[in-house]
Amino acid sequence: MPKKTILIVYEYFFPGYKAGGPIQSLVNMVIALQDQYEFKVMTTAFDLNEIQPYSNIQTNTWISIQLAPHTPPIQVWYTATTNIQLSTFKKVVQQSHASLVYINGLFTPWFMQLLLLKKSIQLRGVELVICPRGMLQAGALSVKPFKKKIFLSVFKNVLLFRGVRWHATNEEEAADIKKNIHGRAHSVVAYNIPKPTVATIKPCNKQVGKLSLVYLSLITQKKNLLLLLNILSTCKATIELAIFGPIKDKLYWQSCEALILQMPSNITIQYKGDVQPFDVQDTIAKYDAFVLLTKGENFGHALFEALSCGRPLITSYFTPWNELQTKQAGWNVDIQNATNIAVLFNQLAELNSAEWNYYCTNAYVLANEYYAQLNLKQSYSALFN
Repeated sequence: MPKKTILIVYEYFFPGYKAGGPIQSLVNMVIALQDQYEFKVMTTAFDLNEIQPYSNIQTNTWISIQLAPHTPPIQVWYTATTNIQLSTFKKVVQQSHASLVYINGLFTPWFMQLLLLKKSIQLRGVELVICPRGMLQAGALSVKPFKKKIFLSVFKNVLLFRGVRWHATNEEEAADIKKNIHGRAHSVVAYNIPKPTVATIKPCNKQVGKLSLVYLSLITQKKNLLLLLNILSTCKATIELAIFGPIKDKLYWQSCEALILQMPSNITIQYKGDVQPFDVQDTIAKYDAFVLLTKGENFGHALFEALSCGRPLITSYFTPWNELQTKQAGWNVDIQNATNIAVLFNQLAELNSAEWNYYCTNAYVLANEYYAQLNLKQSYSALFN
């Protein structure tokens, strides 16, 4: 029996990485499910905020790309520009011979084009699945809220969401879909597929009176780096913060840089640029803990990869990784209470290596428990079939 062909549509894809978790989610999904489905991808030839295309990539044609060693290649269409006409989308979908188009994300021109094609009956017989990737979370909707409210209102009023199936990556996202799209919206919960855990974790050489933190994420308002910096500026302990990640919002980063220059002598902060996806676990393992005071994550690949290499998390309650204190795998904090977070940082600095490695072990256990409970074939079969 031939495999069902699924066309993934998203502006960013391998070998790009600067758009963060969504790229990793898509790559992991394809690798994990290649034995069941034939995946093809339509994307651009550019990484996030880049004006130069990927090297050695042919554009506007189907080419074979291998996503990881020992995996079969897939067919990818890299567009030479982000401004794509309806006729091009129609051509690519038809040439892919896909019976299902998987749209990653909301609020993008590409997303709108495909829904318009479906509405105009030019994609007859092709199913549409949309994955919001956390874009319907309250924290995400609070960024440029008026524009997003108008967008959703217009699309619902002209019934562009009719007949669409939704991919919720957890139960909370399914609830967000019902709340913001329609109470009877057809959504299927299929959890994000993360990178496997490391074989063994490296012990953490935590020093009493010191705390080394790593932030590894996009630099945007949603990720709340500026809040973290403000909190660190009030701490009394000796704390190091290493910042990794693409600068998506340059004005926001300028505010961060200005605050970094005003830090007291007990706080050391360095921006260390980007990290390739295959280096993330090794990079995080060099520090005591992973910190991300995010306004909202529907999964948080970097959060999981911190757990997967045995490093505890310090994060908000707006991620799937809650009850960290109960599981002794990290700490969830109220991002509305900066004073309490500063107190926590000072307290954590006083823990010794033995105490800290207990949290490291529990972080690793939590990651392995999550990976073990994934029922990938059944949940994704419900989504795609």
